[in-house]
Amino acid sequence: QTAIAFLCTRVKAPDTDDMKKLERCVRYLHCTRELILTLGADKDGIVRWWVDAAFAVHHNMRSHTRGLLSLGKGKIASTSTKQKLNTKILTEAELVGIDDMMPMILLTHYFLTAQGFNVTYNVIFPR
Repeated sequence: QTAIAFLCTRVKAPDTDDMKKLERCVRYLHCTRELILTLGADKDGIVRWWVDAAFAVHHNMRSHTRGLLSLGKGKIASTSTKQKLNTKILTEAELVGIDDMMPMILLTHYFLTAQGFNVTYNVIFPR
């Protein structure tokens, strides 16, 4: 997902390196199309989130946030977004990343509870 998110930012002015990255993504998809994806939820009711930030990786010195959700086995959802403000240090970028992810974390909690899933803890792990 990170590679695709990066390539989406290069649509207006791609170069030969971007074409190589796109070809690599397509080769990966072609070679792994037979893999079976298995998802599952543990009975402990713990919703696990991993949130990470890459500091000042964009041309305007903004950081990038990535978040993953798991209920036990497999990754249920993921997101990768550019942060909307500049930060001075990595620690600040990590806090902004968690703040950016909070709406998705809370909405997921509310959705799972409404579906009858017993959420005992909503945990954020560092990556």
